[in-house]
Order: sequence, then C-alpha cells, then structure tokens
Amino acid sequence: MFNLQTRLEEPFALNKSRQTDSFVPSAFVGRDKDSAKIISLLLSTNGQQKVEVIPILGIGGLGKTALSQQIYNDERVSSYFQLKSWICVPDNFDETLVVKRILESLTEDKVGDLQLQTLKSKLKNKMDNKKFLFVLDDVWDNGDYESNWDSLMSFLWNVGAVGSKIIITTRIRSVANLMATKGVEPHELQGLSKQDSWTLFKHVTFKGEAMEGGERFVRAGEAIVGRCVGVPLAIRAMAGILSSKRNVVDWEALRDKQARLDRVDTDKRILATLRLSYDNLPSHLKPCFAYCSLFPKDCVIDVKMLVQLWMGQGYINRGQLPSSHLYEVGVEYFKGMLSKSFFQESHEDQRGNVKNCKMHDLMHDLALEVAGEENITLKASNPMVDDDVDLDRLRHMSVDFGGVRRKSWPVPDSLPQATKLRTFLPANLDWEGMNVREGKGYEMFFSNMTSLRALSLYGGQMKVIPPSIHKLKRLRYLNLSRNGMETLPDEIIKLVNLQVLILDLCYELQELPQDMAKLSNLEFLSLLGCWRLRGLPLGIGKLTRLKELSTFVLGTEAKISELKDLDNLGGALSIKNLGLVKGRAEAKAASLNRKPNLEALELEWNMLDSDNAAAGEEMTLEALEPHENLKKLKLQHYSGSSLPSWVSNSLKNVVIISLSRCGGLLYLPSLAPLVSLEELELYSLEGLEYIQIEEATSPSSSSSSSSSASNNNPQLLPRLKSLAIRHCNNLISWWSTSKIEVPLFPCLSALDIVDCPKLAWTPRFSVHMGKVKLSDVRSDLLGEFAASLPPPHSPTHSRFKELTIDGMEGLQVLPQELHPQLVSLESLCIQSCLDLTTLSPPASSEQHLAFSLYYCLPALRCLQMWGLMGLDCLPQWLQHSSHLRELRISYCHGLGCLPDWLPKLTMIETLQIKDCELLLPRLESRTAQDWHKVEHILNITINDKMVQRNGNYLELAGNDQHQEQEAEREEEEEDDHEVLPATSAQSSRYVLLLNYGKAAFL
Repeated sequence: MFNLQTRLEEPFALNKSRQTDSFVPSAFVGRDKDSAKIISLLLSTNGQQKVEVIPILGIGGLGKTALSQQIYNDERVSSYFQLKSWICVPDNFDETLVVKRILESLTEDKVGDLQLQTLKSKLKNKMDNKKFLFVLDDVWDNGDYESNWDSLMSFLWNVGAVGSKIIITTRIRSVANLMATKGVEPHELQGLSKQDSWTLFKHVTFKGEAMEGGERFVRAGEAIVGRCVGVPLAIRAMAGILSSKRNVVDWEALRDKQARLDRVDTDKRILATLRLSYDNLPSHLKPCFAYCSLFPKDCVIDVKMLVQLWMGQGYINRGQLPSSHLYEVGVEYFKGMLSKSFFQESHEDQRGNVKNCKMHDLMHDLALEVAGEENITLKASNPMVDDDVDLDRLRHMSVDFGGVRRKSWPVPDSLPQATKLRTFLPANLDWEGMNVREGKGYEMFFSNMTSLRALSLYGGQMKVIPPSIHKLKRLRYLNLSRNGMETLPDEIIKLVNLQVLILDLCYELQELPQDMAKLSNLEFLSLLGCWRLRGLPLGIGKLTRLKELSTFVLGTEAKISELKDLDNLGGALSIKNLGLVKGRAEAKAASLNRKPNLEALELEWNMLDSDNAAAGEEMTLEALEPHENLKKLKLQHYSGSSLPSWVSNSLKNVVIISLSRCGGLLYLPSLAPLVSLEELELYSLEGLEYIQIEEATSPSSSSSSSSSASNNNPQLLPRLKSLAIRHCNNLISWWSTSKIEVPLFPCLSALDIVDCPKLAWTPRFSVHMGKVKLSDVRSDLLGEFAASLPPPHSPTHSRFKELTIDGMEGLQVLPQELHPQLVSLESLCIQSCLDLTTLSPPASSEQHLAFSLYYCLPALRCLQMWGLMGLDCLPQWLQHSSHLRELRISYCHGLGCLPDWLPKLTMIETLQIKDCELLLPRLESRTAQDWHKVEHILNITINDKMVQRNGNYLELAGNDQHQEQEAEREEEEEDDHEVLPATSAQSSRYVLLLNYGKAAFL
C-alpha cells in the first residue's frame, strides 16, 4: 500500500525527551536583510500611493511564507497598520472567495454564503477607511486571475486608507510583475548563503545544542547541505532525517544517495530531495504521511482528527507500549513527523496540545506522489471522476469544497463502483457543511461501500440516518455532525469496530440508541451543541475505553454514577442537568477525582431549578471534586450561596475559572491558593456582594506576619492575566472586612468591568496592565481605580495601553488621579458618557495640568469619542499629542467646531466624523469653515462616506440603495441559521445603542 519500501529497522519506541526537544522553535536564519528591506517599504511614507502592492517572488521551499510571517508579526508593522489580515489564496484566484476570507479573518467569524457585493459592503464597513496590511499567500496564474485581481484592487483602493499595503507571495514572475505597484520591483528571494544554510542545518539537527561528532560528520553534513542549494525546506527535511541518526555511516549513506540527484534538473531536485526524506521515514510513518494527500493544499489540518483517522485506518501500532491508548501513540507519530518538517505552522491550544498544522505545497506534492492511485481528491465544483482512475484500486477519497459557494454536491455516477473505498471525507468545509443531494447519494455510502473505515458526512442535512448503516462493519471513524436527525437508528450499535463517533451541532438530536454500551471499542464520543439531547442511555458507563466524552447529559436513564469507571477520560467534559442528582452520595459516585487526564470540566445546572434547590446543589458540588490536574473549571446556573472548599484547596493547577449565571452565590472562597490561575471570569452573579481574597497581609494581621509578608514581597494570584467581571449588579467590594495591602495580580494584562453599578474600588494593582475597560459602573469608580494603581515612578507602575470608558452616568470630568497613569496609553475610547462636558483637567489648575497631562500622554495614537452629548470642544492638551494618528468623533451633538490648532497634528492619518450635527455643515465642502483645518489629513470619512482629495464625497458601491437592500436580504437569510442566543442584557444594550444611533438622524 502507498508504494512503501520495507527495510530493516529497530522496533518503534517513544523517546519522550527527544519529542520534547523537537518543539524547540525553529530558527529564522539568513533573512534579516530581506526582512529589513520589505519592512522599510511597508513603513515608508515617501511618495505613497493609496494602496501599494509588494510581491515576494521565489521558487517553492525558499521561505516566502516564513519571511512574510516574520514581517507580519513584527511589532513595528503591527503598530503601524490599523488592520491586518493573512489570506491563503486558492489556486484559482477568485475575488469572491478572497474577499470572504479577508472578512472572516478581520471579524474572526464565518460569514456564510453571500454574494460578492454583499461581502464587499460588509468588508467596507469593517475596514472603515483604516490603513491595512493584507498578505495574499501563494498566488498562482490559474483561471481568470487578472480580471479578478483588477476588480479586487479597485475595491480595496476605495475602502482603504492612504499608506495601506499588500504583500503577495508567488512562484510566478508574470504574477509578481502584474500585481506589483508601478515603480515597485518584486522582491526576488534568493537561496540561503552557505554559512546560513549550515547554521539552519545544525539548529534543526541538534535542536540548538552543540554539534557532536568529528570531521567526518562535518564533511558529510556540509555536502548534504550544499546540495540543498540554499532552500530552507530541503535543508530542514535533510536535517530532520539526521536528527535521529548519530552514526556517521548513516550520514554518509544519505550524502551518497543525495549525490545521485545531481543529474536531476534543478527545478525537480527539491522534490527529489524531499523524496529522500520520505524514504528514510520509519515504515510505520509512511502510510500516515501518504494519507495526508487527502487534505488539499493550504488546508488547515486538525491534528486530533488526523490522528483519529490514522487510528481508523489501522496505521497506529502500540509497539512496545501496549498499555498506551492508540491516540497517544498517534500523537507521538505526528510529533515525530513535525520534527522532521513534514508538517509546519503548528499551533497549540490553551492546554499546550498541538491543535492544527499545515503541509507545505511541495510536501503535499510528495504525498500525492507516494500515495499513487490509492488516493484521490475531487473538486466539489467538478465532481466527475476521471475515466483513467482505477476505481478498483481507489482506497481513499476526499472532496475539496474550497471556493465552492453552494455546497450541494452531486455524487458522481461512477462512485458506487469504488466498492473498496476505505475513506470518504469532505475537506475545506465551512460551518454550512456539505449537502449530498437527496436520493441515492446517502444510500450509496451505506449500501455499496462496505469497506469504509472512515466516513464523514458533516453538514449532510440528513433528517434520517438509514438503517443500512449497519452494513459498514469495518467502520472505525464516523462523523455525522451538523445533520438534522432526531435519533440514531438502533442498527448503529452493530458497528462494533467504531472508535470515533462525532455528532457535534446536531441540533435536533434528542436521544441515542439504548444499547450504546455494545460499542465497546469507542474511544471518542463528541456531542457538542446537541442542545435538545434529553439524556444519555443507561449503560453508557460500560464504554470504559472512552478517552473523550464531550457532554454527559443527565436524564431519566443514565445517572451520574455512570462516570464512575470512565477513568481514562481526558480533554473536556461538560455535565448538564445536575439538578437531577439526588444527594451527595450519588454525586460522589462519579469519582471525578479519579480522572487525572481530565483537563477541562463544565458543571451545569438547569436554570429553571426551584429556588429551594440551593442546599442540595451545594452538597452536589462539594462531592464533584475533580482531580488536582484540572486546568479549566466552568460553573453555570449554580444556585448555591457558596463554593466548596476544594475550589481553593485542590485546584493548584487550574488556569481558567469561569462562573456564569450563578445567581445565588453570595461570596467566593479565598482565591489566593490558586497560584496557576491565568483567567477569571465572573458573569451575571446577581447575588455576589464580595470577592474574598484575604490570605495575605492586611491591617488586621499581626505585626510579625506583616513584616514577614513584606520581606517576602507577597503577591496575590501571581499569574492572573485576564480578569472579567460582567453584570454583577450587587457586587459591592472586593472583600467584606479587611483590606489587602499587597499588590494584586502582577501579571494582569486585561481588565474588563461591565455593568457593576455598586462596585467600589479597593485593590492595589501592579504592572503589565495592558487593556482596561470600565463600562456601566459608578462614575467615581474611575478615580478610585486610578488611585489604586502604583505611583507613576514606582517600579510596579501599571503601563496599560488601551482604556475604554463607557456608559458612566454622572461623569463630568476625567478624574485628576487618572492623568499620571496614562504614560503608556496608546488608545483612549470614551463613549456614552452623556454628562461629560470636557476632557480637560479641573479649571482651577487647567493651565498647569494641561501640560502635565500632555506629558502623561506621549504615546497616544488613537482617540475615539462616541455619544458625548455635553462635549462642546476638543481638549487643549490634544494639540501636543504629536503621535496621534486616529481621531474618531461620533454622535457628539454639542461639538460646534474643530480647533484652529488641529493642523499642528501632522501625524494624523485618519479622521472620522459621524452624526455631529453642528460640526458637519462646517465640513461639507472645500469652502466650508473648518475644511482648511483637516485638508492635511490623508483619510477622511464623514457620515460613512470617504472624501476624495478634491473634497467631494466618494460614494462606494456598498452605499448603492439596491446593493444595500440586497445585503439586508442576504443577512436575513444568513440569520435563518440557528445560532446561540444573546443574553437579554446584551440584547437590550445593543438595541439601545442602535435606537440611539437612529435618533441622531431625526
């Protein structure tokens, strides 16, 4: 299978230390000059065109993408551009798909299947005349790319700010020349120098350690590197092979094999070099690599799914570790291949597990080559199976839905003849899923393809799963996510080899088959988003091989005691309907403290539980103590008045705690022991009055203990990075008795306090405060917050960069205590403070404090004012903010004119004014009263309309009435998809803002 070569080798054994070393970050070598040159072009302001395109040209494997990533993530670049987006361009350059991907990247959300004009309208609103940097990675000359590119550039030219840039990477010179801005030469990437190539090779081979071995090692290594002709991908591949070989004979053997490639043309030599790396893979990894050809180029590969698919095909062997789970061994397979550069761009989740990755284009070409006729990927837009495909030899099939707007897929007429097919997968699907046309399509999978081991019908829109599914006796992986069935057929329990069953987002699913316990080989059962599931069947606890069970719904059958023997459970577990648990003994039977692999635990009660259930819920929660290894804990709809002692005493390793809608909770236990806590979220805790954090020095402590604490420099929650307290209407203070005198949260970088109208401030914060939002709180809280911070010249001074002040009733002036704390502030947003009349200091010392305030705002780059009805002028100190780049003013109806000193702010690039009824007439034309004050600004938007340099409003395509109506119609269709409902508090908040905005037009 897969044209594999067999060779003698040692039995596979996991080497934990080597696998850990394999994740040392790879060096970025030899591109400093390239990086500096392109960054200089990006930041240049000389002779700017509105949108400038900079192509990076080079053969495959040279590192065009890696160089672009290095530039994209550079701090100078990130601070210079207001918007950034990275797009992997499909082989056929399609404007609709590119615009959609840009929009999804900027909004971090899927946007559905919309027409191009609607997508452009949405993107225009998102871009909002801001300066952007887009990277279009791996552009080809397929299809009608020229006209698509011209149309895209015409649009971006009109919606972006002056100084916007686009980087494209391509292997094709004609593409680079076409897309480059006039006067900009494509940056042609060359191979690494001999010295840089050797440096990269040593880094990958020895993981940053000193090179071992004598002169023979060096000579062999230098010869191998020399034949990689400076191509980083080839160097990494060769180094990956040799990283596990410490015998010089092996190095010389690889050198001699590589020498035979000297006769191969240069353009084919890189792929041939990669083939050498494949030939040197252990035999158990070769089919795993070949299988990856099913994932289209540029596809983000979910590592968990990939390993599960390998399991389903029987590629994973426990070898010398019979007690290990197949999945764990498979993860080690993946890590081994990642260390050898067969995968790249890997990302980890919050728990440190590798979440996804990509495969380089040339590696994908190699996978296609070694897979041969056994693997095929069909394009959903052209689903015909070529006549030259030998269906009898076909084993694995995927369907690429990338770039297909409508996801309905007709099953090829010849496909039922592929009776030996072992895999069927849709790839590049978005949230809509796939719709196999009704009729013979689904039945064909269940009746004809009885050799299937892995089947995904994600988004198939099936209302009923046919009973014929039982014919798939060999099936080990089954994904039926996002289908519309209410039940599964009882026949599914005959799939006794099933290891993975995924039923995510099956919103209509109400019950599982009664005899699920017969699926004795099941290791993964995922039920995320199955909101109507009434419960799990009796006997589910007999599935003792389960490694992950996403959701345990208590109902009339399965009790929580079913969890007792599922001690192998890992990942995340959500237990719902805990109100059905009867007493402490029943809860304790779940034995959660015997599940050391469990990383995340969500405990949810029914929000309709009776008011007198609090005592019972407290006993239940006390008995549900998890293992100390737990990393994340979330409680929802808990009505008890207190939390159990184990929250403080046992969760030494917990990183995230979220308490949501726990209305009966009156106080929290001491959080001081939670030394690993990084994120704390308190949401809608209506009964909470105090946050108890008291295990530290306080005035009531003895003098000796106080002295000791002081000497040891105590800090509370030393790793906390994010603190969010939202909609806690009765929260009064942080503690009810003593006042902590030691700094809190020294690593805090994000603070979000929303809708806590009674909260009084008392903590002392420390350094690293990056982003602060105070919304719908007492107006005097702002001053108390500022006073609680360390003094400006203190070594623990808080240097936050973003401050948002929202909805503070009664706030008339910014408190004097706040001014010295703004030394590092880059963004200030003040909105919906209807009583605020000035941003200047108190009148008694205005002249003195105005200049001191200026000195405290040396870094300010963005000032946003929204809904400040009492504001009648801009503050005088603003004229000294020499680094200000953005000024955005909306719904400030009292603002009568712009100041005469505004032209002094020469760094301003963006001015946005919306619905300021006194100000707008002064800017309606070049002859208007205030026009001369803003004509130096490159990017001006007035009432959502961009201004050309001649002063006339520029109507964008998205402003056309017909197109607006079309956009609204498509948005209504998009809203038909089922989504999570917003909370009532959120909904009412948005309605108020929208209504307020409309009132400004009346």
